[in-house]
Amino acid sequence: MAADKFDKLEARIIQTIALLKTTRREKDLLEKELAAVRRELTEFRRERAVVQGKVESLLETLSELSEESLV
Repeated sequence: MAADKFDKLEARIIQTIALLKTTRREKDLLEKELAAVRRELTEFRRERAVVQGKVESLLETLSELSEESLV
């Protein structure tokens, strides 16, 4: 009877260790994915700023052209 309880405890400990290893691997993968997404987001923000600057420049040029045609 004591051996049976010990065997069950041992099995649960082994199962817990396996779960812990899996969880750690998943955590590492998720941290890598998060870092990649953050890098992408930073790049998208840079690109957005560039595009925004170009659009503003084009709008200024169009505005100047409109003002010249009115004169």
